[in-house]
Amino acid sequence: MKKGILVKIFLVVFLTVFLVPTFVFAQQITLVPDCPDEGCGWPQLMELAQNIMTFLIAISIPLASIAFAWAGFLYITARGSQSAIDKAHSIFGKVAIGFIVVLTAWLIVWLITSSLLEEDYILLER
Repeated sequence: MKKGILVKIFLVVFLTVFLVPTFVFAQQITLVPDCPDEGCGWPQLMELAQNIMTFLIAISIPLASIAFAWAGFLYITARGSQSAIDKAHSIFGKVAIGFIVVLTAWLIVWLITSSLLEEDYILLER
């Protein structure tokens, strides 16, 4: 009973600390770019892709922080139980791999969209 209350308090504090600022600053991010009078084209599509990826990164950072904090909480409260320690290690590993995948995907999308939006981009210089 007491452990359930502590977990709920822990979740409320971390959700407040990590997610509320993300959603407050997310209002400043404009997902849909402004289109010129003649209509939207390729640059606006690439800008939309960049905006969506930036927004998802802004949300994934606090979620990864919460998952790392949860794994740390499980590790600290394991009290020598090898199964609880293994579970905390598993969470650490999965979150780290997932966050690396998210950042890699962002980097790939950023590189592709920035190269497609530049008019004088040269892939190989001679």
